Amino acid sequence: SLDKSKIRFLLLEGVHQNAVDTLKAAGYTNIEYLTGSLPEAELKEKIA
Repeated sequence: SLDKSKIRFLLLEGVHQNAVDTLKAAGYTNIEYLTGSLPEAELKEKIA
């Protein structure tokens, strides 16, 4: 199984804070939370 610190989450556009809290409680630490969307080029950079 992959170490939880190596799994990246990018949460965009209105994901409820409870989702972030749940991921953190489950031991995930690499979480980026943005309240809006990203331009296409920036999104591609973030998920690359």
